[in-house]
Amino acid sequence: MITIKIPYKTSENNVSIINDLRRQYSCVVRYAYNRIKEGMTQRDIRLKIKDIKSVTMNSWFIQCAIMEGLAIYKRNKDRKVIFGGKKLFNLRIRNKINKEELRNKRLVYLTLQGEANKNGNRQFNFSYLMDNKLIFKVNSKQHLELNLQLMKKNYMKKLKYIQDISSIKQQPITIKISATDVYFIYVDKQINRGYKPMVNRYMGIDMNPNNIGISIKENDKIIYTNQFNLTNLTSIISNEHNSSESKRFKYLNNKLKHEIIQVSKKIIDIGIYYKVNYVFIENLTGILKSKVEMKLKGTYKGTEYNRKTHNYWKRSLFIDQMKKRCCFYDIKFRERFAHYSSFIGNMMYDYVDSVNASLEIGRRGYETIIKNNKNKFYPNLTKDSLKDQWKEYLSDDVEDWKGLYQKISKLKYRVSLNDTKHQFKVFKMNSTKSKIICHNFI
Repeated sequence: MITIKIPYKTSENNVSIINDLRRQYSCVVRYAYNRIKEGMTQRDIRLKIKDIKSVTMNSWFIQCAIMEGLAIYKRNKDRKVIFGGKKLFNLRIRNKINKEELRNKRLVYLTLQGEANKNGNRQFNFSYLMDNKLIFKVNSKQHLELNLQLMKKNYMKKLKYIQDISSIKQQPITIKISATDVYFIYVDKQINRGYKPMVNRYMGIDMNPNNIGISIKENDKIIYTNQFNLTNLTSIISNEHNSSESKRFKYLNNKLKHEIIQVSKKIIDIGIYYKVNYVFIENLTGILKSKVEMKLKGTYKGTEYNRKTHNYWKRSLFIDQMKKRCCFYDIKFRERFAHYSSFIGNMMYDYVDSVNASLEIGRRGYETIIKNNKNKFYPNLTKDSLKDQWKEYLSDDVEDWKGLYQKISKLKYRVSLNDTKHQFKVFKMNSTKSKIICHNFI
């Protein structure tokens, strides 16, 4: 168990709110402790606390206080407990401190238990830790900003870890708040413990607005291929033409975000099962792609293309999720430029378009990173490297892949599900409510 203590500063109004919560919390802790000694159950204590008018905290604050009262009872059993400690008690007896000072000093820390499935802790937003900010969600309307005063350099690394594990719902993070400090409590465990990837096994990923193709290879041997088809959901968003402010669009947009996160989880699970060491993905930083690459993808259609790529293509969300999940398993995540990847993939392989492109992305990563052969960004262009139907187009006037593309780009070269020579299984991802269709090629 790791505990890090960081001083914080906030506004006077926020300090007043926190102090009031600590008073209520301390009251419930003492009350719960005494009732547990009397033999009452947690359920009965919760019902009794509802009748205390001075306690206005929400039910989760109360439950955390009851759990702390129970923990104090279990630690001390039949021993007498002096809240605030013997030292304060003796100071008060000797009139070294007054009643008000004793009341303030004996307040317990506001301790809010963590929950992995609630982004680490339901009462806190950890998304801004890298900006030295912790958002305390007192309730749905009242959010307090705590400015962290970092004292040690290595704390930034720990806070980055906390931010990442909270975003992917991997660990509970318990928070304690005093008048001056915040305590982060979490388990020091590496999720990749025991995971041993195979050195030359890697995954290639191709992203599109409507589907995500993945492939796993070891050296040059294809081990696994799959396509995650989002068309059932993206077509609804595209065809309905809802305003971005409408409830319907927000619902569909949130549904798409959720599905993308689930796809990233599934892809990592697949990678872990096959023990991949690298994940290679298209590099889409800066401008999305040149017009040539847009045409290669078959998505450059003016307004419609912009709507797809900017309104509902969650590429940044997907990449961020993949980066975080790869980090926890020590899977090496690398981006490769996508120039002609879809075209080359479809020229060389008989899987569906996105899977073919993922195979080319994976090959580039394998050659340029694993084998460190910078001259192999593009594969050798020979008749042996092309599928049979394209070999006749490789004439003396074609010098490279760009030349071949210019010669046959107007022909139908993309492999659809109807055209693929490989058998595949079709199933929904995770649940019957999912809109994602998986095509697992055999």
